[in-house]
Amino acid sequence: MTTGTPAEWGDWCRARGLDPAEVRLVFGRYRAYRGYYERGRGEPPLPLENWFTFYRMEAASEAEQATPAASGCSVDPGARNRGAVTRPAEFLDALARLAALE
Repeated sequence: MTTGTPAEWGDWCRARGLDPAEVRLVFGRYRAYRGYYERGRGEPPLPLENWFTFYRMEAASEAEQATPAASGCSVDPGARNRGAVTRPAEFLDALARLAALE
């Protein structure tokens, strides 16, 4: 996996229809999780791929609960900032590429 620079990574995300800011936000959550475990939980943190599986399920569940009824509104399930839920494989690839930059 070629990582390049942060700017190249952002261009890579945008070329695939992913929002780099969303990817950074989710990666920040993983870093916080990992840091918590590394600071004394006595257990190793989950690898990114495993953690993301749980994160995606949680995000999908929250999105379902927060989605208003479709009647009379224009809810677009393919809207930006839903990549973690709607395109998990591509999103995980973007997360892994971002992790490699750090």
